[in-house]
Amino acid sequence: MIYALPGMGADKRVFPGAWQQVANVKFVEWAPYVSARSIPELAAAIVEGESMEDGDSIIGTSLGGMVACEISKILRIDRLVLVASAVTKDEVSRLLALLGPLAPMAPLRFVQAVSTSVPAELARMFEGADERFIQSMCRAIFEWEGLGVGNSGLIRIHGKSDLVIRHPGEADLTVDGGHMIAMTHAAECVAFLERVAPEVFKR
Repeated sequence: MIYALPGMGADKRVFPGAWQQVANVKFVEWAPYVSARSIPELAAAIVEGESMEDGDSIIGTSLGGMVACEISKILRIDRLVLVASAVTKDEVSRLLALLGPLAPMAPLRFVQAVSTSVPAELARMFEGADERFIQSMCRAIFEWEGLGVGNSGLIRIHGKSDLVIRHPGEADLTVDGGHMIAMTHAAECVAFLERVAPEVFKR
């Protein structure tokens, strides 16, 4: 099974088009897990709540990728795909790192403003997001220990103009986009995964 984890405040709509055609994908929603207060706690809750198993694969974008990293410490994950995500808090924008400790006191519109351009669909997702979850995860990101020892199944896809999570330098695929490439470059991301791991990602 493949599990897809959205970004903070987002839902399955962050995986449109080609993502929806990939076989054996379950799009995870944050709603059942909003009481979590750390990335390890959130990861553990998802593993249990979704009945995840060794050998599963995970696609995570933004916060979802960080949670996916943490899940890979609990289970033996086949493929760990990070789309515009980080393996350490140090990859997160310095501005967000400075403002992160203030996130619990910040209005939700702060989270909406972290990217220079937010698609209308994503803005609508944020409107329905749980503000307490957003605030706690903003803080949790900067308390996260990171992926640690590399995962042999790790695949990184990143936008060269991402202002939220800096380009890791050696991404497996770099696309001409920003932080929202899971939405804006869905077809390109899926086509790449089909090429590099056809045994897992197929339509």
